[in-house]
Amino acid sequence: MEYKVNDTKLVASAFIFLANQIWRGDYDMKHTQTALSRTMNITAYDNKLLVGCLRTLTDGYFFGTITELLVLPEYQKQGGDKAKER
Repeated sequence: MEYKVNDTKLVASAFIFLANQIWRGDYDMKHTQTALSRTMNITAYDNKLLVGCLRTLTDGYFFGTITELLVLPEYQKQGGDKAKER
């Protein structure tokens, strides 16, 4: 498992794939990429597959709020130790 803080290389197609596993929707690629560029994104990858994403709105110093926390269903409820085994 690889974790990235402030994943500036997160692409809309990977995020939309993840989002559709949790919240089915008709997401626009361009609007999604714009939204991702306006948040700090903490991501989790299993090999090259995006399996989790936490998006945060922040002022970069004092304030931050979580806008979404998405985890693929098959990766949920495994705890830190089990996630390390993958």
